[in-house]
Amino acid sequence: MKRYALLIIFAFNAYALDPMYNYRYTLGPEIVVPDASHASLGVWTYLNEDLVLSSNVQFGLTDKFEIGAKYIGGTNDEWVTSRSRDRNHFNSIVNVGAKYAIYPHIALQADVPVSLNRDMDWSGILTVTKYDAFARNVSFIYEGRVGFGEMVGDNSYVKTAASGSAYFQIGSAFRMSVTAVSSGSVGSARDLKDDFMVDVLPRIEMGFKSFRVIGEVAIAILTYNAEELNRYAVFVVSDM
Repeated sequence: MKRYALLIIFAFNAYALDPMYNYRYTLGPEIVVPDASHASLGVWTYLNEDLVLSSNVQFGLTDKFEIGAKYIGGTNDEWVTSRSRDRNHFNSIVNVGAKYAIYPHIALQADVPVSLNRDMDWSGILTVTKYDAFARNVSFIYEGRVGFGEMVGDNSYVKTAASGSAYFQIGSAFRMSVTAVSSGSVGSARDLKDDFMVDVLPRIEMGFKSFRVIGEVAIAILTYNAEELNRYAVFVVSDM
């Protein structure tokens, strides 16, 4: 019975990457890097008329604490049903956040996304991140998130997400990674069916003398038209 229930959930799922994944002041799952500061500028698209700009700054204040902010602005699909979309809108969001290393390889992060052009209630996201170094050039980051409020979903439920990322360092200038992330809403069975997502995000990073270029694809899983939901992103990151 459980197996058939999961098949029903997967069959009706028709969503792209959960927006909550972007509601963080970093570009993705990260640990606290002592005394490191970064700034980035990027863009992503679903290969249609939608285009989203993203920029962020983050500052390492001590070896255990950092703060940051991210701006997200542009047009982006809102999936109303599995076959209809509302494209006629503009989103402008600022996310502020902070992270504290409660243990050497475990950090607690808090993010507050705020809509600049819509009257929306408060939202907040708590994240626990764990880092494991498997070998000199291979490492893993595990992340669990809990989101509350209107920005991350209906106020009638809580949104949760979990991800695992594997990083492969090749030389001093090239790094590859792949992240598997899933999210869903804590509520009724209908909420789970309508709001359960699974994505895989391969990423490549190339380092240059004064900046890094990051290319990333968010590949939607468990959808009948996944090729239309894949997100393609490019970021340029500079250390300060």
